[in-house]
Amino acid sequence: MEQLISIVMPTYNRAHIISGAIESILRQSYTSWELIVVDDRSTDHTEEAIREWTRKDARIRYVCNEREKGPGGARNTGMLAAKGEYLAFLDSDDEWYPCHLTDSMKTHALTKADISFALWVERHGDITSYNFDNEVERDWLHSMRTTFETWNDEETIVFEKGLFEAFLSHTRNFFQLNTMVFRRELLDEVGLINEHFYLGEDTTYLLRFFDKYRIALQTKPHSVYRQSTDSLYFFCDRWQLDPDTIHLNEEIYIKIEGLSFKSIKVREHIRDLVTQSDSVGNKAKQLSYIDIGIASKYYTLSYLNRYDRKKALHYCRQSLRYNVSIFNLFLFVKLLFSSKSGNVFLHRALNFW
Repeated sequence: MEQLISIVMPTYNRAHIISGAIESILRQSYTSWELIVVDDRSTDHTEEAIREWTRKDARIRYVCNEREKGPGGARNTGMLAAKGEYLAFLDSDDEWYPCHLTDSMKTHALTKADISFALWVERHGDITSYNFDNEVERDWLHSMRTTFETWNDEETIVFEKGLFEAFLSHTRNFFQLNTMVFRRELLDEVGLINEHFYLGEDTTYLLRFFDKYRIALQTKPHSVYRQSTDSLYFFCDRWQLDPDTIHLNEEIYIKIEGLSFKSIKVREHIRDLVTQSDSVGNKAKQLSYIDIGIASKYYTLSYLNRYDRKKALHYCRQSLRYNVSIFNLFLFVKLLFSSKSGNVFLHRALNFW
């Protein structure tokens, strides 16, 4: 008999797109599931769209988020309402392949894992790309296969210890909440998602499981990660941004500044985890990498605010506090001794991600 999987789907103002995500769940070959759609107090017709689905399939439930507003609070509301033995997550603008739940549960049974993940493809408009099939990602996967336990003709990599340090070392993240399936009873030990992280709340949550439980990574794609323009993170194509004119677009600038603060908060949290960890070998090296990342965020904020000398100097001092480089040092001197910053150069040090 199939065990019940509770699928938590947070949503906000996605009436126009949520049907694709729900239909991908209905196409699952694994049929013992309940879908809890948590409406984060939408202002569009999201509730009506979901209610229509609940009338079609009794396995679908509508819940309004009563906790902290944001993706963390919405997911926690869903997890607390779950009835299944297992938990899974899917965002309302993404999709699963039909094999996801079946293959994940088979992996749990085969490897005795507490948690399973899988890789994914990314979709931007009509273009779908698989970003794990290039030299860097293939090398990382090969390294993990030779370092850790493997199953299923090396298709599945199993981790018990060492995953946190591997996560810190990789230039690419191989773990995504959208592909996570885990035993609900682990909530008693791990707890709920931190609702104060409005960005990166999923990553910081996953880190709680690393090196504490048996984790299986399925190295074939199970989901489609959609980079939609109304998402929290992909509201614009950052590769196309002109750093010298961003300050003229107040809406874009405010979003980038806000996300930068949230990203710094997450990186500082991960820094604390490294400091407290007993499993990370070369702490000094890992802390240095994190500090460089935080410094680059502050450098970017300083550059974007270079026409506000006081504000720019504040951000530049913060950047220098974490890491001294030719970029932030030059900018600091330029800001300190020049009444007009203008185009300060050194664009390649900017970090919009």
